[in-house]
Amino acid sequence: MNKEWQLPPAYESDMHKSYTIAESVIGDFAEGRFAPPDVLFTSVTEYFCAQDDAKNALKRFTTQLGGSNEDFDASDDPRIQAALAIGIVMAWASSETENRYTAFRALVRNSWWVEHLWTEVALVVALKNDVFKEALLNLADHHFVDAEKKLLQEDAVDPSHPTTLDEIWYGHTRESRVDESSWPWIELLAKLDPDKLFKWMNSTQSLLLINRVLDSPEFYRNYDLWEQFTLGSPPSFQSDGAWNGALLLPSLLRHGSAKIIHIANGREYHSSVLEPHVRSLLACFVATVAKRSDFEGLFKRWGTWLTRQHLNFPDNNSEKNRPLSSQDILWELADKLPLPFSPTVSDQLNFSWEPWVYQSMLALLHSNAPNKFPTPDVSAFIKEWSLTPTEWNSSKGKSLRSHVSEYHATQPNNYACRVLGYSVALSDDFTSHWLSMWNSSVALREILEFRPIYKISKEWQPSDASGLMRTLVDIGLGILDCTANAQETLNPEILKQSAALFQALWEATTEMLSIDFYGDDFWPIMQQHLVIRRLRWTVEAESANDEHYSKWLDQAAYPTSRETLALVSSNPCSFISLLPLLVQNQIPKQALKDLVNQVEIDLAFLASSAARYQSGPERKFKIHPHHVNLIEELT
Repeated sequence: MNKEWQLPPAYESDMHKSYTIAESVIGDFAEGRFAPPDVLFTSVTEYFCAQDDAKNALKRFTTQLGGSNEDFDASDDPRIQAALAIGIVMAWASSETENRYTAFRALVRNSWWVEHLWTEVALVVALKNDVFKEALLNLADHHFVDAEKKLLQEDAVDPSHPTTLDEIWYGHTRESRVDESSWPWIELLAKLDPDKLFKWMNSTQSLLLINRVLDSPEFYRNYDLWEQFTLGSPPSFQSDGAWNGALLLPSLLRHGSAKIIHIANGREYHSSVLEPHVRSLLACFVATVAKRSDFEGLFKRWGTWLTRQHLNFPDNNSEKNRPLSSQDILWELADKLPLPFSPTVSDQLNFSWEPWVYQSMLALLHSNAPNKFPTPDVSAFIKEWSLTPTEWNSSKGKSLRSHVSEYHATQPNNYACRVLGYSVALSDDFTSHWLSMWNSSVALREILEFRPIYKISKEWQPSDASGLMRTLVDIGLGILDCTANAQETLNPEILKQSAALFQALWEATTEMLSIDFYGDDFWPIMQQHLVIRRLRWTVEAESANDEHYSKWLDQAAYPTSRETLALVSSNPCSFISLLPLLVQNQIPKQALKDLVNQVEIDLAFLASSAARYQSGPERKFKIHPHHVNLIEELT
């Protein structure tokens, strides 16, 4: 029995029940227990010779099978319609199959039942009739030749801009309207000559045609066919991840992973039924991919794509964790990698967004299996930022912009930036690394300070420079969060670096607040994140012993909690917005009140200011009653 992607339907509609009855009639025909009446065969043969109107012919055939009873609609009876489909296909197969195809298609187009049943009947007949089988295969050949020619004409591949892995894995390269014309031929080839179907898919240069095939019902249900083609696809990747441009294997990978994730997120079945099925599918899927000779290179490129999906759509952003995500597939694939694993990767990645995501993938793999995967080498990443002012507009600057394109730090504490920060935090000199990147970005800051509306080039604008700086500082916040935390054994050297990094991030944020108006919505929130962390160290240190990380950081980090509060309070609206966030982030109200009093902030004035802001435009000030209430509690 074939392995299928889908579980049997949990609910059977009336249409499904009728279709099952029709299939049982075809099954009886295959076993020799049923044959259509001779009068139908003769009538259909006459139609093929005369080629009269298909609709009238179908009515005539149906009447011959079901009679002309006004109280009975034979057009909806599954047994009669199955018999009709059998009679039509038998007559078509009897002689001149290829010449009669146009007339046959006219019948198919005018009957839902014949359209959906004829391939099943044709398979039965073809297995007993070699001449008919050969005719079907010839017709399939003609169909795919014409389909490929048409698609390549409509969507010609530019040799100077060949299809990229991104385009394949995004899965957006599809026809604007679903074309079902190929579906019967896909099913027939899959059953009669899968090698011929594979040959077509492997040789075509039309990604549209490949996706049309993969979107067909046959690939929707037939796992074995996917597995056969995945194992049969020629090597497409070298061990360093270099891709030879083959379209089929990457398309099959996308299709398979998307199928499993889609099935896992279904709501049709109870988890007790669905979860074992998904686990079985995932195990088979991963085992199949791991058997390939180019598995290591495949993993480097496809694993990077799966990591990209995880970074952009992390599970912790959902109210409810997904049953299965791209990261789960990544872990399972990584578990199959042979040792030793070489992180060396092809230069092909340099011309896309992939290098930073690949670095993030290596960091995630190390966190999951530190004995199997070494810490990533971040030297190239650090060096990327070391550009002269003239190089920002050169190919080096273009490369940096392409690498940062997947890091949209519109708000601080972005998950993707945090993971990238973790990759840097794994190195011994993480603060020096970040300071090196920051100091190298002086040209970008000069653009934002002195030429914020100057049109630099056709390729990028000052707003892009702002995006780079936001990403850089957010990466620094990620490094800080990965290093300034509880440790099994206190490491003063790491905490010393963390304290220095906090100061650097504070000074960087303060500078950007004054020069980057593109980041008006970003930098105040980044400042709030830093204040929250600084105050948390102080609060934790009050009840901690001398060996606790917070005690060390509270003493070493500059500015102090009181100084950060004093600096933020210079902007009353920003300070009012910050107070509830401090409470939400485990700063007790009494501790907060004590710190506010130590800084000598006028809470009465702050309360009246909050009341004024609350009555002002909400979109501008974003001050609500709970802000006012909290200040009154602290007073």
